[in-house]
Amino acid sequence: METVATVFNQVEHCGIFNYPPGIRTPANKRDNTKYCRFHLDTGHTTEEYRVLKDEPAARPQPQDNHDLEVKTIMGGPATSETNRARKNYARQSRTDPFPHQINLTEHKEKIPRLSNDPIVFTEDEARGLWNPHTDAIVVTLRIARRKVFQILVDNGSSTDILFKSTFNRMNLVGVKIDPRTSSLSGFTRDNISSEGILNLPVELGSSPCQHIQDVDFVIIDFPSPYNAIIGRLTLNKIRVVTSTYHLLVKFPTVGGIGIMRGDQTESR
Repeated sequence: METVATVFNQVEHCGIFNYPPGIRTPANKRDNTKYCRFHLDTGHTTEEYRVLKDEPAARPQPQDNHDLEVKTIMGGPATSETNRARKNYARQSRTDPFPHQINLTEHKEKIPRLSNDPIVFTEDEARGLWNPHTDAIVVTLRIARRKVFQILVDNGSSTDILFKSTFNRMNLVGVKIDPRTSSLSGFTRDNISSEGILNLPVELGSSPCQHIQDVDFVIIDFPSPYNAIIGRLTLNKIRVVTSTYHLLVKFPTVGGIGIMRGDQTESR
């Protein structure tokens, strides 16, 4: 059985605890060698705090119950804001994606034929990297004709994010943010409200294997080591395949397989 302190360390980021006010005992009368993660202060250990032991979420559980945290960025326009919309989105995955009735007279927009070449990764493409590594895929992209560094390619994010500080530095004259707001979770224990949505063209790869995609960025005013995050919404539209081992992003284009290589130095 795990201790109360161990269980608390595992679930403290889930937002299920109401954190207490500070310890009333004067600091000079406390044992400063002991630290409580629940109080975020000294005086006693997390294990010794009696009230925490009564919290159901902090009670020791059998050791096979370890799936306690999901550290992904959720929310944004892709998953909608209402409970009904979220349920419909989840229900969609359980239905047949191919309609049984086809309207042969309906006019369809001609879509450029993308490359059918297989997307593979070879050991040679990992040469020149420091391995083993835990680095994220961090790339440089042209967004609205601006070269933007430090962009995280994140399969764990359900939406595409442009941080407000980056937007301010891009000096996009005449561009206005759509005031539609949404909430995101995953940065902190609480939900974070966006400041709106901004549609901007993003250039991926280089000619002739280049793809230009209009991206609905959610604008977030929050400190980050990255300038932007490209999430699953855009990655799936472009049919991106990533390899964190190779720090590579590949995707089909009209001219062949497009490639973007992550910068291992920038990711650190």
